Amino acid sequence: MRRLALVLAVSLVVACGQSATPSASGAHAGQYGVAGVIPPNADHPAAADYETMYRSFGETGGLVGVYTNWSDAVTNGGKIPKLVDDMFAAGKRYGFTPLVALGVSHDAVTTVTATITWDNADERRRFITAAVAVAKTYQPAYLALGVEVNRLARDDPASFEGFVSAYREAYAAIKVASPTTAVFTIFQLELLRGAGYLSTGRRSGKAQWELLDRFAGALDVVGFTTYPFLDYESPSSVPADYYASVAARVKAPIAFTEIGWPSAPIAAAPASGFGGTPEEQASFVKRFFDLTATLKPAFSLWSFPNDPGPTAATFASVGLRQRDGTPKPALAAWREAIAAH
Repeated sequence: MRRLALVLAVSLVVACGQSATPSASGAHAGQYGVAGVIPPNADHPAAADYETMYRSFGETGGLVGVYTNWSDAVTNGGKIPKLVDDMFAAGKRYGFTPLVALGVSHDAVTTVTATITWDNADERRRFITAAVAVAKTYQPAYLALGVEVNRLARDDPASFEGFVSAYREAYAAIKVASPTTAVFTIFQLELLRGAGYLSTGRRSGKAQWELLDRFAGALDVVGFTTYPFLDYESPSSVPADYYASVAARVKAPIAFTEIGWPSAPIAAAPASGFGGTPEEQASFVKRFFDLTATLKPAFSLWSFPNDPGPTAATFASVGLRQRDGTPKPALAAWREAIAAH
C-alpha cells in the first residue's frame, strides 16, 4: 500500500533556483496538507508543472508529506537525501512546510523489502546519521522514521526487529540535535486492524496492535496511513467509530500521514462495488473529518496533490486533482473542511 515509489519515480526539479538553507520550519508547521511530491503530468512533468504544484500547496493547508528512502544513492548514505534538501529549498520560496519521512523499505509486487541491512553496523550508523542531519539542519516540527512499518513486520520480521532497535537509537540522537522535533514512525491502519481486503485479498486477518508497544516511550505522535476504500464500498459504510476506536489503543497524539479515497473505479476490479466517483471522493473527505472530530489529529495529509496515474494501480485516482491538474470536487471539500477546523 505504500506509495513511496511514486515519489521516488518522479524526478524532482526545483524551480526556485536556491540552495537548501536551514529554516525554522517547525515554527510554521500547519495541521493540514497533502502527501507526495506528485506534480501534474507526473509521468513526464515539465518545470512549469513543479511550479504549479509548489504554488498549490498553500490552498491545501501548507503541509507537504515528503516521503523518500533514507538514502537516495549508494554514495550518499549518511547524508540528507537530495529530495529533502530540494523540498525545503522550495518550501522556503513558496511558503509550504515539508514533513519528512525517511523510509526503510521498498515496495515489491506483493510485499515490501528492506532497504537497509540492520546487522551491518556501518549501514545502521549511516541511517542514524542521515536522520540526525535532517533534524539538526532543518529543526522540523515533525520527523518520521519508517513508513507503514507494520508491512515490514509482516513480510520481514528480522528486518523489523533491526529497525525497532535502530529507531530507538535514532530517536535519542534526534532529541539531542533538535529537542522540539516530534519523532515518530508510521503504520498502515487498515493492515494494523487486520483488514485491507483490496491489498491483502483477505476479508479479515490477524490484527497487529501489539506492534505499537514496540515503540513505547519513543513515539511523540503515532502516524497512520488510511485508505478505508480497501474494505468499504462507500464512505457511508465506514463505521462511525472507525477512527475513534483507535484512540483507545494509542498513548500519544494521532496523525494521518496519508488519507485517500478514489474518484474512479478500481482498474483491477472495474465491475465491483469498490472504487469511487468524484462525488463519492468528496463525500469521503467530509466523512473523514466527521469521524476524526473527537481525535483532534496532530495533522492530516491527503494523498496526493494530483493523480499519479495508472502506474499507481489501486491508488491511481485518489489525488485531489486529475493528472493534468484539473481540480476535483474533493479539492473544494478539503479546502472547506480545513477552513472550518
